[in-house]
Amino acid sequence: MKWLIVVVLSWGIGFISYPLIWQNDADNRQDQQTVNTHAAISQPIGVAVSSNTNASTPQQYDDSGHDREAMKASIAQDDTSYMSIFRILQLAEQDPLEALLIAQETQHEDLYGFILEIAGKNQFSNVISWIIEQNTSDDYESLVDSYLRGLASVNPQQALSDVDLLTVEPMKTSVTMSIVDSWASTDAMAAFEWLKQQPESPSTLKMYLNTMYYYIEQSPTEAASLISSLPLNESTNYLITSMVYQLVDKNVQEAVDWLDSIATEQRASGVFIISRKMAETDPEAALIFLNNQKQTYELNQDYYNSAVAEIASVEPDMMLARIDDYEINVQRDIIINASYALVDHSEATFLQSIDSLSDDNKDIAFRQRANQLNQTDPQQAFNVAERISDTSIRLESIISTVNVWSAFDKKNALIAIDNSTQLTASQKADISNQMKLQLTSSNIIYP
Repeated sequence: MKWLIVVVLSWGIGFISYPLIWQNDADNRQDQQTVNTHAAISQPIGVAVSSNTNASTPQQYDDSGHDREAMKASIAQDDTSYMSIFRILQLAEQDPLEALLIAQETQHEDLYGFILEIAGKNQFSNVISWIIEQNTSDDYESLVDSYLRGLASVNPQQALSDVDLLTVEPMKTSVTMSIVDSWASTDAMAAFEWLKQQPESPSTLKMYLNTMYYYIEQSPTEAASLISSLPLNESTNYLITSMVYQLVDKNVQEAVDWLDSIATEQRASGVFIISRKMAETDPEAALIFLNNQKQTYELNQDYYNSAVAEIASVEPDMMLARIDDYEINVQRDIIINASYALVDHSEATFLQSIDSLSDDNKDIAFRQRANQLNQTDPQQAFNVAERISDTSIRLESIISTVNVWSAFDKKNALIAIDNSTQLTASQKADISNQMKLQLTSSNIIYP
C-alpha cells in the first residue's frame, strides 16, 4: 500500500492544476488560511480547537462547499485505489482538514502524513485541532512531525513555536530535530545561526552536525572556511570528510587546495578520499599526491598505508607490479584490495595479474579469491585453494570452501574432494565423512 501512496503522491502533485471534483470559491481558501494558531495555543492539549473548524462534529457541507458524502460515495465507486488517493491528495492542496476527515472516514489512514505535510507547506493551521485530537494515538508523534516538517520548509519559526503547543519531552526534542532538519534542507545558514543560540546538549550537537552537512551542499565556499576554523574532534572529522566529498566531485584540484588550507592533523580523511578519486583517472598522480602529503605534512603512516592500498582497488595490476616497494602489512592490504577488483575477471586473468608475486603473497591472493568465490563459483574457488603452496593454509582454505559448497551442492563438493590432487587419501576421507554428516537445508545426504 505504501508504495502505491508514494506513486500517487508524485503523480497527484504534478496534476494539481486540474480542477477539483467540486468547484471551489477561491476566496474561501484565504479565509481558511487566516485561522489563528495562537487561539489554539492558549488552550491545553486535548481541548484546543481551531476557531474556524470543529473536527469532532463535521458537517456534510464544509465552509468551502465540499460535499463530503458525495466524495465518499465517489471514492467507494473508484475502480482502483490510486484514483481515491489522488482525489484525497488533490483536495488536500485546497482543504487539508476536509481531506483528513474524508481519509479518516474512508479508511485511508496511510494518507495522514502526506496530507499533514501538504497542510504544513501551505500553512493551513486549522489542522492543528485535528492533530491534537489524535494525541492518544500511537501515531501522534508521526502526525505532528509530518505537519511541522512541512511547515518548517516555509515558516520554520512558526514550526518551532507550534512544537511547544503540540509536544512535551521527550517527543519535543525529537520533533524539533526533525523541524531543524527540514529547515536546514532549504536554508542551512539560517538554521545554523539559530542553533548557535541554543544551549549545548547532545541533541543540539547532532542538529548542528546535520545542519553543517546541508551547509556544505548549499554554500561549499563558506562552509569550507568555517570548518577549517573548527577544533579537531570526531564531529569535525565527519564534516571534513563530507566537505572533501563535495569538493572532489566537482574538481579534484579544488579539493586539494582546500585541504592545503586546513591544519595538518585534520587532513587524514581528506587525503584518503582525494587519492581514491585521483586514482580513477590517474593512479600515478594519486601516488605522487600521497607521497607529497606524507613528506610535506608528515601524514599518519596508517592513513598513508590505507590510502596506498585503496589504489589497488582501482588499478590492481599497477599496484601488484609495485608491491615490493611497500612494507609487508601494506602488501597484504594491496593484495586483498586487488583481489576484490579482479573478482569478476576470469581465472586466467587473475593468475596472470599475480604471476610476479612471491609465493607467500600468491598464497594470500589465492586464499582471498577462494573466499570471495566459494558461493558464486565454488569449483573455481576450490581450484584456486588447491594452488596455495603452504600445506596448512591450503588445507584450511579447501575445507572452508567445501563447507560452504556442500551446504547447497553436496554432491559436486564430494566429487571435487575425491578428484583433488593436493589432498592425501586420509584427508579426503576425513573431509568427506564430515561433509556426509553435515545437514543441509534440503537434508539430502549423498552416499
